[in-house]
Amino acid sequence: METGREICSGEYSGISGFRHIMGKMEIDLEDRVDTEEILELARYANVLAQKPLVTDELRFIVKYPEIVRDILTMTPLVEY
Repeated sequence: METGREICSGEYSGISGFRHIMGKMEIDLEDRVDTEEILELARYANVLAQKPLVTDELRFIVKYPEIVRDILTMTPLVEY
């Protein structure tokens, strides 16, 4: 049954599996350094979301890795 969600990565997955998933979404990741950076961001986003990332989230990470890095490293303000 198709749920609309893709498991993008886990602690046991690597570059090849990630490229395969991205290839299914017609996203070509040729550069290994860029692919490793995108995979690291996707893993971190996946952990923070506590659920698999959807296609649009993965596309956003690929297109705007700098913005994603900033978003994922922000600390929420705490109101006392």
